[in-house]
Amino acid sequence: MKYRKINSSVVRLGCAALALPGLMQTVSAGRVEETYNADFQYGHYSEGKKRMEVDIFEGALAAPIGKNMTANVGILRDMVSGASPVYNRRVNGKIQQVLSGASPSSQCGESICEQRDQITGGATYFFEDSSLNIGGGLSREHDYTSRFFNTAYSIDLNKKLTTLNFGASIAFDDIEPSPSGFNSHVNGFKRYKTGQNYLVGVSQVVDKDTLFQSNMTFGYSNGYLTDPYKNVATEGNPNFYVQEIRPGHKFTWAWLNQYVRHFGQLNDAALHVDYRYSLDDWGSHAHTFELAWHQPIADNWQIIPRFRYYSQDRVDFYQPIFDDTLKFDFNAPGYKGNFNTTLENHNVYSSDYRLAGFGALSGGIKLSKEITSINGVNSLKFQTGFEYYRHEAGLQLGGNSQGSFADFNYYVVTASFNLKF
Repeated sequence: MKYRKINSSVVRLGCAALALPGLMQTVSAGRVEETYNADFQYGHYSEGKKRMEVDIFEGALAAPIGKNMTANVGILRDMVSGASPVYNRRVNGKIQQVLSGASPSSQCGESICEQRDQITGGATYFFEDSSLNIGGGLSREHDYTSRFFNTAYSIDLNKKLTTLNFGASIAFDDIEPSPSGFNSHVNGFKRYKTGQNYLVGVSQVVDKDTLFQSNMTFGYSNGYLTDPYKNVATEGNPNFYVQEIRPGHKFTWAWLNQYVRHFGQLNDAALHVDYRYSLDDWGSHAHTFELAWHQPIADNWQIIPRFRYYSQDRVDFYQPIFDDTLKFDFNAPGYKGNFNTTLENHNVYSSDYRLAGFGALSGGIKLSKEITSINGVNSLKFQTGFEYYRHEAGLQLGGNSQGSFADFNYYVVTASFNLKF
């Protein structure tokens, strides 16, 4: 099997550069693949301090339909267990996180036992110098359902040295929190949110060994954006907490630039350099730097060490603990404890550590082996990887004086194979 006629260096560099965050789908104009592709991946995620554990199982199949179309389907299952920070309180002058406690009645013996199942599908039609992709999917867990649709269009210009990329996606989510000691909503509480994302970008082959890609994404979410399992506490009531409240809309903008350089004299190695800047109207700015070195070694083995640094500012309505008084509404319909209790002097507020200012360092390594000598099979590729991540307030650009109470680390182990036939 073979690709359509195209410069092989462009294909190699282009495929690596198109793995971009933001929109789910990427397409490449005029690059229909004429093989069946089957992928399977397993990953294990483990946080320190006996917090969250996640097992991830993912499979995908892509198949050519005629000479100009490729269809794909994917399935994913996440199995989550453990405990998660719910709110902060001050003990002996120091801020501490309160984790969701173990529940003997849960199916796994932990406070959180979740399973998420997702199915996706789509098709890409390849014109002479462009391609159009349409797809969608459904993701479900017992308290959250998401339905999403996406489309992308790419067009080649300048003798296929320049590619313009456009994309759009929309998601409709239902949130129905489960009964929990830290969820104070009444039974039957259900809310909705909608998310839209748009992408515009360009890929440019600079010379036979160099590719540059730049993408901008725009996102807008509205509806119930609050996490129903996160609470806040006040300095005057250390043993009393109330449900967090976030704004009902959010606008995000991100700009990703990627540089890829091929080194033929180093056994076809490649350097990948990424920088991403993003901001949102909740007041947070973030920077991401990433370096990776793709080094082929003997007998189709390849090793990929990578390093990543991330830094973000806190959102405007985040505080570890609020210096405020509580406002009770005993006459509200369906009154249930904290559900009808808010802060007196704030309309929106959160103590979720994910909205705080922090920095993160991560590094990892991947090892792959491709086999092309099996009869009836174009190629079989195995890959395994390990990544370690450190989340720390003190790593934020410009410093952070809010202490180390939310610091943690995790590791991820992955194994996968790809079969082309």
